[in-house]
Amino acid sequence: MNLVETLDKILNSLARRQKEVINQRFGLKTTPKTLAQLGEKYGVTRERVRQIEAAALKVLRKSVEEHQQLKKSFELIVNYLENLGGTRRVEFLTEDVRLLLKDPQISLSHLELLFAIFKKPMLFLETKDFHSFWYLSPTSLKDNQEFVKKLLQFLKNKKEDVIEKKQFDYLFYQVIKTHSLKDFAALNFVQNSKKFAVNPFGDFGLTEWREILPKTVRDKSYLVLKKKREPMHFREIAQEINKTKFDIRRAHPQTVHNELIKDPRFVLVGRGLYSLREFGIIPGTTREILKKILKAKGPLPLNKVVEMVSQQRVLKHNTILLNLANRKHFKKSPDGMYRVA
Repeated sequence: MNLVETLDKILNSLARRQKEVINQRFGLKTTPKTLAQLGEKYGVTRERVRQIEAAALKVLRKSVEEHQQLKKSFELIVNYLENLGGTRRVEFLTEDVRLLLKDPQISLSHLELLFAIFKKPMLFLETKDFHSFWYLSPTSLKDNQEFVKKLLQFLKNKKEDVIEKKQFDYLFYQVIKTHSLKDFAALNFVQNSKKFAVNPFGDFGLTEWREILPKTVRDKSYLVLKKKREPMHFREIAQEINKTKFDIRRAHPQTVHNELIKDPRFVLVGRGLYSLREFGIIPGTTREILKKILKAKGPLPLNKVVEMVSQQRVLKHNTILLNLANRKHFKKSPDGMYRVA
């Protein structure tokens, strides 16, 4: 007999009103109801409903002794949680238990009732820093919170090491060693926290890093260009943002263009085409780019000038020639070398 069938069976040991209250409080047959809602429905106080619920759970705890399979299922879940450090995010544990007990009908409501009967694990309600998660004891709760705090402090100023140098595994292990945790238990602790996330490109890091959780169109555009590593038209950038689905908000091409113009991280390299300054792209007009290159490198033949300018801008060959033909700014020596006038 599976978990859902067993719970249904032991509910039959309850008085009618007790069974109704349990079903409605835990949402086994419908949406979960509050004490106040049930009090209004039955014309009694919230406290009276709470007493009926408490009495029903007491009866169910006695019924468990006659259902060893239910106790075995519960013990299997507890052992699973212990291997994960004693905690597990609410939605993750529901899916895990379905696989563990090979019962796809198991819902959060069934687990809540099971845990209420056995009085553990307890539920940690969602906060601004943590998702809702189950915990076996005050010790496991404290372990989870302390590990997250330690990891957060350790990684806070190591963004480049984590994102650019891909050293998260090494850094993560340094913190694990100080807590004597198994790596999968430590990763489970991290999943309970809202302080860490994985971006759509698979990069792990702190949610406060805009490379991990970009909130503005500018930051999304920056991340798209950084991953693409080649010039993109602002319309293409908008399409890529929407395709990547950072969030439910859609990016509009004109909005993207307006944001790119304002931000010095982006450099216009062609008609509507942008790249990133951090890639070594020099801001400025074609003439200014030519001057900077020739001043830095000295006289150069035409083919070398075209090659170096093409690394900076998406331009037609004739556009470069027309700029070089301006004798006020550039000179061509008899041997075909160009320099700044």
